[in-house]
Amino acid sequence: MVKTVKIECGISFRLRESGSTKATPITCFVEFNGKPVVKIPTGAKIVPSKWNPEKEKPVGGLKGLDHQEAKAISERVSFVRSVVETSYREHVYTFKSYPDKGSFKQQVINVINGNGENRPEEEKADLSLLSYFEKQIRLSREGKRLIIKGPRKGLPYRENTILSYEGTLELLRDYMKARRKKRLHFEDITMDFYHDIRSYMFEDSRFSLNYFGKVIKHIKLFMRESEEEKLHGSDVYRSKTFIKVEEDTDAVYNDIKQLEEIAEVDPTGHPGLINARDLYLLGAWTGLRFQDYSILQEKARVIGSFIHIETEKTGIFVAIPILPAAREILERYREEDGTYRYPRPISNQKLNDYIKTIGKMAGLVHPVTISVPDGGKRVKVTIPFHDAMGTHTARRSFATNMYKHYRLPAQTIMKITGHTTEANFFKYIRMTPEENAQFILDTVTERMTLEQNNKK
Repeated sequence: MVKTVKIECGISFRLRESGSTKATPITCFVEFNGKPVVKIPTGAKIVPSKWNPEKEKPVGGLKGLDHQEAKAISERVSFVRSVVETSYREHVYTFKSYPDKGSFKQQVINVINGNGENRPEEEKADLSLLSYFEKQIRLSREGKRLIIKGPRKGLPYRENTILSYEGTLELLRDYMKARRKKRLHFEDITMDFYHDIRSYMFEDSRFSLNYFGKVIKHIKLFMRESEEEKLHGSDVYRSKTFIKVEEDTDAVYNDIKQLEEIAEVDPTGHPGLINARDLYLLGAWTGLRFQDYSILQEKARVIGSFIHIETEKTGIFVAIPILPAAREILERYREEDGTYRYPRPISNQKLNDYIKTIGKMAGLVHPVTISVPDGGKRVKVTIPFHDAMGTHTARRSFATNMYKHYRLPAQTIMKITGHTTEANFFKYIRMTPEENAQFILDTVTERMTLEQNNKK
């Protein structure tokens, strides 16, 4: 009896750790011949809360990834599916049998990563900027492209950075499609290109000025790296007018009184709000980023009066002083054996929603005028204060309060916040010109009073 070989295989995409609070790999599961599946790494990662397991694709919109990141992951998943289907069908048609699972897996991985004979010759010879983007992204994922300066020098790039590169790559592809360009060579990166892509991002697509700045930053980075590899001699990207722009934000912060009002909020009967309140206050009294203060259970160690943690963004180990307000929160989560449970981690979007509710419960309802990006410009809007609060408000509150209320030196606070220059630090904290002038006046007055008392 001749055995029937099915010309279709089963393909599905699942997360390695569906319950994780951090980005976890997306794995392609392939099934044929009614036997255990072949697991193929896609090279993409995503936070489980941003993944739709039924539709096997990223969640977009307000509660999901931004458009470019979602598109990059979706296209990666579609690409892997296409490679699997093509490789499987070619084997079945040629040999009239099921492929060896080990060999099949390696063949698919080779094609996905652009290695071996399956890579088109025209792609190998393509020296366009976009093909260079693709190569550097691939090398970053393989851990072969390492950071060359800064505190993480010599270490691989993190997943969020690679996803950011992929977002820029997809935007450049969309730009080329809109402008009906077939190639984007290194020599095409001119001031005319700079002004045209700025026009495309602001007038055609209405992206923010900061996102435009990120795209230009990535272009300048890969232009420099490709120039160092002697792939071109174009240097227009070095011009002072080919700039990575960014805009100051007028994000709010919570002063000491507001933090006390938030701590007094009593959401009895709503454990989610209690957990969110404590998470937020820990961020406001430690200066940690959301991706760090939201996963203390996983990464933090309390030793004496300090929280020791490796920061997610920079990879640096820091010691955070446990201030009295933070100690009060931690004590509520202390186990009988002396260890800490910490508030449980939740998604950025969920915490953002809870924070606005908690701010309203704390009476932070006064109007505040802020500017929001709108096609390369900023438009003023007036909203209730609590609606302007978000996960990052906690960290900004810490920096501003430590400097303005407790009068700590900027360099001391920067050891916690990770700012590398005082210029960036002072852009970050929230002080009006009048508050800054008052700060100087109060400091000098206090010092003069102290000196006069010492003379007596």
